[in-house]
Amino acid sequence: MASATQEKKIKKKEKEEQIQSKSLGNFHNLELLCKADDRQKKTLEKIIKQKPDLARSLNIYADGVKYYIARQQQRDKLLAGKDIPLMEVSEEQLQQPSLPLISNRQMPRQFKQDFFHPRLLSESLEKQNKRQINPNSYTPFANRQRVAIPALNPPLKFNRDRDLPKLKFNYYVGPGNNGELVKKILQKREQYWTAVPLTFQYKHFIWQQSYFGMDFNRLTQSESQFARVMYNFFEFHKNITSKTGLSQSLLQYYNNIEKTFDIIPLVFIFNFKNQDWMKDILQFTEFYQINNPIGQASIKSTLEFDFYVSNLAGTKVNYNGIKSYKLQETLTSKTQYLWLLKPADWNRGEGVHVFSTLEEVEALIKSYYYGKGNYECKEFIIQKYIERPLLLSGRKFDIRCWVLISQEMQFFLFKEAYIRTSGTAFSLDNKDRYIHLTNNAVQKNAQNYGQFEDGNQLSLKRFQQLLDQQETTYNFRKEGWPMIKDVVKITMNSTRLNKRNRKYGMQLLGYDFMIDENLKLWLIEVNANPCLEESSNLLKMLIPRMLDDAFKLTLDKVFTPEVDFGQWLPKYKVDDYEDQENMWEQLGFCN
Repeated sequence: MASATQEKKIKKKEKEEQIQSKSLGNFHNLELLCKADDRQKKTLEKIIKQKPDLARSLNIYADGVKYYIARQQQRDKLLAGKDIPLMEVSEEQLQQPSLPLISNRQMPRQFKQDFFHPRLLSESLEKQNKRQINPNSYTPFANRQRVAIPALNPPLKFNRDRDLPKLKFNYYVGPGNNGELVKKILQKREQYWTAVPLTFQYKHFIWQQSYFGMDFNRLTQSESQFARVMYNFFEFHKNITSKTGLSQSLLQYYNNIEKTFDIIPLVFIFNFKNQDWMKDILQFTEFYQINNPIGQASIKSTLEFDFYVSNLAGTKVNYNGIKSYKLQETLTSKTQYLWLLKPADWNRGEGVHVFSTLEEVEALIKSYYYGKGNYECKEFIIQKYIERPLLLSGRKFDIRCWVLISQEMQFFLFKEAYIRTSGTAFSLDNKDRYIHLTNNAVQKNAQNYGQFEDGNQLSLKRFQQLLDQQETTYNFRKEGWPMIKDVVKITMNSTRLNKRNRKYGMQLLGYDFMIDENLKLWLIEVNANPCLEESSNLLKMLIPRMLDDAFKLTLDKVFTPEVDFGQWLPKYKVDDYEDQENMWEQLGFCN
């Protein structure tokens, strides 16, 4: 009987320990919130048991409180004079009679208001004397002889910027796309910035590879720099950075397909999320059949899908006149009829396919719609392939340029760009992606990667030399670069990236261009998160300078406008440019 009761006690004790382990023990920071009141402690224990997600949020908040208290304690300790040197006093000043010193905690306040004015000081001395001297022999202050008050000790030579602990701004850099380089650039500003984890509540600057999870409502104007928040994305950047968004913005801006498809190659949009997708497919198949230069290459004459028809209305764009639209001569050839299928929101060349028949594109769309591998996509563009591009040594290439949008909605073009080349000889008869896609994410997996150029990349200077060697009469800096500036201005004016007038946003964009054999420049796409991998010696020189100069125009102006980082930050040297020069060229203001 005794053993049974003993077992019950042991089980009861174990159960109590389990409950206790699930209580405040796992949430050490919550003890700060319930020290004073046992009632609060019981409430928090109940929250931990019933609502663990809320408990985690409270724990993060308590972590911030703990951090704030620690900083305040450190600040008070310094103000108390324990960690700073004593005041500097000359020999003459030592000989002067002095009153008891004001405490170090009161000393900074003395600069704003002198609490020890001679009159106030005399009255305080009178009160002291009144307590110490016999009341019968006390003489009122008014009947006393006027006494000169000795001068106070000289004020502490107190340098607030040097002697007080500085409150730093917090930044978080997410993983991926060479985030370590971004951290390295920000660490050079360690006097004003400190890195914090994602779970830390008070973050002033967030740099991520995607805008998912960003609360744009926090981007509000504030006089206090410590209340400001900055993201590396704008809320409506997809208006130009998604493949469908860019096409729709330009079509709405011009309201004319001739002008739109003079900037980008002809595009058809398939959005299976809205109710108009059958009309879009019919529009494409009719155009495909009419403009096929090599006759009937496809057994099928239509695309057949049994997908769900949504009730959502599509984005209104003007495709009027598409039936009479004539493709530019460099987009076609006599031997092939090639098109590109691109998922709307994917990047780094994922999901991009070259096709020539309707059977191919139908099979590809179905595979992605129902989920090819781990991927699923319901929005695509079909774009005409440039079949007669300008080649370098018989290989295809494109041009990557960087564009910056600042918190003031100014946009800048970086003064240097680079050429991305294919490592395989160009051919229309082979649909191999290593021939047709020049993205570094694609080319680095090719067998001949880096065989001709370091990282399959060229500087603009070397690019011009190769053009001169193959007797192509084209001065890129004088003819091509002004065209790039014009196209960037058009895209920025075609839409509003900051419709809700958020404050303190910034974004880095990657613009991709191609040149055809008639030396016409084409915009291929705009990337929301351009690759920052230092995959060649050229990019090891350009990317750090590009990021550092970008932060000088954005981050530094918002949070530390009074600091000139250019004087003491390390210099990222770029050939043919001065160290003190900011390599971002302002082009204008966004619409």
